[in-house]
Amino acid sequence: MQKPVVTRFAPSPTGMLHIGGVRTALFCWLYARRHHGTFILRVEDTDLTRSTDDNIRIIEEGMDWVGLDWDEGPVPGDPNAYRGPHGPYRQMLRMDLYRAKIAQLLEAGLAYRCECSREDLDARRKQADAEGRPFMYDGRCRDKHLDGSVPCAIRLRMPDSGEIVLEDLVKGRIAVPASSLDDWIIARQDGTPTYNFCVVVDDVDMGVTHVVRGDDHVANTPKQIALYRALGYELPAFAHVPMILGKDKQKLSKRHGAASITEFRDDGFLPVAVRLCLAKLGWTPKVDGKAAESVEEELLTDQQLMENFDLGEIQKAAAVFDIDKLKWINQKFIQRLDWTEIAPHLRWQWARLGLEAAWDAKPDEWKALAIGCNKNRATLVEMAETTRFLLKAPASFDEAAVAKYLVDAVKPALREVTALEDYGHDALKAGVDAILARHGLKLKDLAQALRVAFTGGVVSPPIFDTMALLGREDVCARLEKWI
Repeated sequence: MQKPVVTRFAPSPTGMLHIGGVRTALFCWLYARRHHGTFILRVEDTDLTRSTDDNIRIIEEGMDWVGLDWDEGPVPGDPNAYRGPHGPYRQMLRMDLYRAKIAQLLEAGLAYRCECSREDLDARRKQADAEGRPFMYDGRCRDKHLDGSVPCAIRLRMPDSGEIVLEDLVKGRIAVPASSLDDWIIARQDGTPTYNFCVVVDDVDMGVTHVVRGDDHVANTPKQIALYRALGYELPAFAHVPMILGKDKQKLSKRHGAASITEFRDDGFLPVAVRLCLAKLGWTPKVDGKAAESVEEELLTDQQLMENFDLGEIQKAAAVFDIDKLKWINQKFIQRLDWTEIAPHLRWQWARLGLEAAWDAKPDEWKALAIGCNKNRATLVEMAETTRFLLKAPASFDEAAVAKYLVDAVKPALREVTALEDYGHDALKAGVDAILARHGLKLKDLAQALRVAFTGGVVSPPIFDTMALLGREDVCARLEKWI
């Protein structure tokens, strides 16, 4: 009987949660969701010098914002709480399990104590470099049978011959001669187990069936396979996904756009747009078995992504991230989504501008109109910036725009605008049309004058929507200084 699918995302809390890691998490999430399995979030915090509770919070915050919910893992906001039957989900809280497994390996003679000091190893490494050969630990402590009375590292006894074979779902078959791998450290002299050891023990303990991770881990996998076998564990399926490059084919960095996932939030992107964009980095979604072609087909829902996602279809070559493509996807989702789906994310922008209280005080009808008449924007930052005048009167005015549009010829018409009382769209249009006819003006002339008076510049939603959103009292107050 086939095991239920279990995937995991296991970041190290040593800094920001970057989009390469989130793309990996997304693939894990999609695969688990497609097969009605379990998605685990696990924190790999054995790097004691760089792992912090703040960085764990950043990971949780980023995963929560981008919409990758986990079935097992830490409880956000409480570093000591977790949900799921395999906790705790922080490696530093799982030391008893690691010590037991290390003792098992030592007892079976599959691991041994090594008393070589860091200084000694560094000297031998430098000598190997000087001789132009790769450094490999020579196994000199293999048969010393040290009892641990002096500080020792613990090394795994690797096979002396044969091949270690990785059958990768993305990269295919990779065979590595066992002789090319030295006995590697599974626990440091201070007793702290290493990443490559912990990750194997945790994956087995948590029942992980598919290990999906970046292809920078390919080099670690033969060592880990040897550990699986030493512990008598069944191998999971491995899928090493390609790295992400910028448009210039260089390693992704800040110059290519936002790098940390929370920067995408700050820059006004919708989580659904980020998920879709990242899903397409290294994988081509299909509709009815064919690559998506039309705009509507390209804007796949999460459900469509889940139904179509296949680890075996991930490409081997590095994927290219294009911030302009993400902006295009984001704009299309802004145009497609109901205002209620946009509002919570737009509120984040109002909070950054200190205007969330003013936004919260508005009725739903007002919010629906404010968002609805601004759906041509590429990001929520643009939407907030171009409509902030609705929540706070401008403190300054574009002098050139004032000189061009707030001229004496339009001021009599502006005075008549203050007399309009019905702010329904059709009534406003009829009232303004009558004012234009009486004064021999064109709509664009009066509309631009109104925009400058309302916003301080020349950009706003359609002028009748703008007036309806401001309301008569605010319209009159803002026109007062110009008439």
